Amino acid sequence: MIGAPGSGKTLLARALTSILPPLETSEILEVSGIYSIVGKLHKDMPLITHRPFRSVHHTASRISIT
Repeated sequence: MIGAPGSGKTLLARALTSILPPLETSEILEVSGIYSIVGKLHKDMPLITHRPFRSVHHTASRISIT
């Protein structure tokens, strides 16, 4: 997304996760696998069932995000 600071890009991106359909079983396993490898999967919640949203810092470069 492109726009001036404060124009609502992050707000729109956060809202988009609630508008999208629920994760399918294959997507739940894929997201949970990624979270597990990175070490962000909690013991009390073994599966990630909601669409993740990662907000990066505004100074992050394109290379560091990909």
